Amino acid sequence: MSDPQGLTFDPVAEDYDRGRAGWPSGLLDGIDGDAVLDLGAGTGKLTALLVARYPVVCAVEPLAGMRAVLARNVPGVDVLAGSAERIPLDDGSVDAVFVAEAFHWFDSGAATFEIARVLRPHGVLVVAFNEWRTPWELPHEARAAIETRAARVPPPGGPKVESGLWKLGLEAAPFGPLQQRSLPHSWETDREGVAAYYVSISSIAQLPPAEREELRSELLTLLPEGCYRLELVAQVFTAKRLEQR
Repeated sequence: MSDPQGLTFDPVAEDYDRGRAGWPSGLLDGIDGDAVLDLGAGTGKLTALLVARYPVVCAVEPLAGMRAVLARNVPGVDVLAGSAERIPLDDGSVDAVFVAEAFHWFDSGAATFEIARVLRPHGVLVVAFNEWRTPWELPHEARAAIETRAARVPPPGGPKVESGLWKLGLEAAPFGPLQQRSLPHSWETDREGVAAYYVSISSIAQLPPAEREELRSELLTLLPEGCYRLELVAQVFTAKRLEQR
C-alpha cells in the first residue's frame, strides 16, 4: 500500500463491519464473467453481493482481523491474505476485479499493473466509493466529541478519494478510459452503528484502544435511541483491460 493508514483497521474490524453501509445490487450491472476478485475486501460488504451473482469469487485482504470477519460473514468464500500490489492469483485468472472503498490506499501504479496481470483480456476493473448525500443529524455535543479526537490524528481517507490521485496509475497500465456511474441508495442503522462508524474510521482507529472506547461511550450517551438513515451515492468507476499485442 502507498499509505499505511489503510492498514489501521485491524483492531476495529468488528466496528468497521457494524458501521459501514453495503452496496446496491446495480453496482454489478453489465459486469459479466464466471470468476471475480474482491480486492481489499475488508469484512465482505461487497463480497456478499458478489457470491450471489458469480460462480467463483475470491476475496483478497491484507489484514487478518478483517479476513476473520469476512470469513464469518460470507462462509465458504475463498479468502486469501494479500495486497493490491501482490495479488496471490495466477495471470489471467479472473473476469473482473472489484475494489470497494480501498483503491485510495493502494500504490496506484503498482496496483493497476498487478490488477491487469490477473485480469483476462477485456476483463473489467470496478472501483466503488460510497459518498454521503447528507450526514447524520447528530447532537452538537456528539460532533464536538468526534472533532476533539479527530484534531489529534491525521485526516481520514475521504480527501484521498476526492483528490482523484488514485486514478493516476491507470494512465500507464493497459486499461481503456474510466467510465463512471452514480447509484443512489440508502442505509439504516442504530446509535450503536453510528458509534461503530466513528470509532472505526482510519484516523480515529489510530487512537489507543482506551481512547476509542471513551469516544464510543460518550457517543452512546449523547445519541438518542432510534433509526439513523444515510442517503448515499455509490460512485462506480469501470475500465476494461486492453489486450496487449
